[in-house]
Amino acid sequence: MNETMMDWSDLNLFLAVARGGGLNAGARICGLSAPSLGRHMVVLEQAIGDVLFNRLPRGYELTQAGQDLLAEAEAVEEHILGIERRRKDRVAHLPIYITAGTWMTRFLTKHVRDIATDDARLVFRAAETRHHIGRREATIGIRNSRPEEAALAARKTTRVVFAPYAASTDPLQDHWIVSTTQTPSANWVRTHKENKIRFEVTNPRSLVDLAMQGVGQVVLPCFVGDDEAGLVRSGSIIPALSHEQWLVVHGEDRHQPAVRRTVDLVAQLIVTARGAFEGNSRSMSGKG
Repeated sequence: MNETMMDWSDLNLFLAVARGGGLNAGARICGLSAPSLGRHMVVLEQAIGDVLFNRLPRGYELTQAGQDLLAEAEAVEEHILGIERRRKDRVAHLPIYITAGTWMTRFLTKHVRDIATDDARLVFRAAETRHHIGRREATIGIRNSRPEEAALAARKTTRVVFAPYAASTDPLQDHWIVSTTQTPSANWVRTHKENKIRFEVTNPRSLVDLAMQGVGQVVLPCFVGDDEAGLVRSGSIIPALSHEQWLVVHGEDRHQPAVRRTVDLVAQLIVTARGAFEGNSRSMSGKG
């Protein structure tokens, strides 16, 4: 009984020799030297227990055993290639979860054509709480501080500033609207304007809807407030709320082509709009 174990990688080398008709041509196909390839074929014949090639001056000719193995090896190759195609297809169509706060998600969805690609399915998760990228609760995160987890890779994109806003017509400057979410901007309103709060909302996006009605002021990131034609700045930028913005991804996920492209496109989009994030796209209205 021949106890020599077959190395499955030798089947690929066998296919190269069989298809090339000899060691030299096979070496060009697989990238090994002809002598090294010849040694692999001897080992394979020992594992098979039969002669696979007739060594002729003009090249290698398959024996009957070689022809039988060729058919079997090609069937194995097709099966492996099928597995690889399905794997690549699954990876290409895995959803890419992008987690960010309400306003950043709003910005991304408004500019979705700039970050969408044919090989990625984007899932936007708007939340004021942080998803755990290390545990794969999200693929890409946009955060207001640099992550401390060692497994994460981060890229600083821009600085985000905040200011108070009100309706451009007849705003009630002495009234304020605040979100019930625990965000720095909501906490600032509660700390500085507690006695003037008239409305509360559970969804931060409702802040804009109410402010547009002229019933009070809201604190918004400038890239949001300046983008609303019906709103004007009713006060100066609030330095205490300014923060750096970081694009975060798992260190392993960033090597996936679809994830890497999405990260690059999101970063490019944010950097292009840096003026809006830093509050330079519209001057203060003078009200308030």
